[in-house]
Amino acid sequence: MRLSARGVLWCCAGLFMLGGCAAKPPETMEISNSTELKQAESKLTQFLNQSCVTAIDCDVQFSWQAYGQGKTFSATMQAMQPSSLRFAIIDPLGRPLILLGAHGNHFTLTDNKKSIGYTGTMDLDVVKKFLPEFIPQEDIFYWLSGQVNSKNMQTISSRVDTKENLSWYEVMYTSGSSKDMKQMLALNEKNQLVRHIVFDKDDDMQFEAKYSEYVKTPRACSWPSRIEFSGDALQADLTLVFSEIVNFNPIDKKRFQVSIPPHFEVRKVVNER
Repeated sequence: MRLSARGVLWCCAGLFMLGGCAAKPPETMEISNSTELKQAESKLTQFLNQSCVTAIDCDVQFSWQAYGQGKTFSATMQAMQPSSLRFAIIDPLGRPLILLGAHGNHFTLTDNKKSIGYTGTMDLDVVKKFLPEFIPQEDIFYWLSGQVNSKNMQTISSRVDTKENLSWYEVMYTSGSSKDMKQMLALNEKNQLVRHIVFDKDDDMQFEAKYSEYVKTPRACSWPSRIEFSGDALQADLTLVFSEIVNFNPIDKKRFQVSIPPHFEVRKVVNER
């Protein structure tokens, strides 16, 4: 059975509603002093080149808020670079109610209460409702881990926010789906990413991630225990709290390939014509 992207959007809206009203752009000053500029550039280089984990197995609290309504779910999550993801909303007994597996260009989602499985590809219009087109699929793990993909990234300016003691960097990508869209990165005094903002060509904020409550990992970089997503490109606000981190060990790729039980109805998701 085939299902349009709009159909699966309504089926999954309660699970993956993101974004909403973005915060105000930061008030910053461009660094003009040559010594301070070199220090700021060195700080960004160190952040981008640090050794980081490439996988996580964890329990999370997933919350969305929109139009005065909201809900919080308990879930388990496994993720691995560059874009492999397994996300299960669970009941009080730990049984999966809804299970999503994404690996490569394909995803599978099972609704265990309704005995329905959905399959599709990551380039579908429905996926863009949850993952904006200007965020490359291969950058998913970067956004979840408080890191930044430095490939084809160009630093436009280095700035400072003395009020919050943050180092700000205006960057752009020379190729890819976010080409020519200004992005701003904020690093705190511990050289941790605390804000990552994407602007459109009209300088309107489209997407923002706020990172906080970092914890240590086996590598040099730390991991944010709390992430808040918002933005005009999305339809609600999302908070992801890592309530328990099991480990940062590499994960077998088969873990992300969700199998639909034989008795489930299978629906293939396609774009509307």
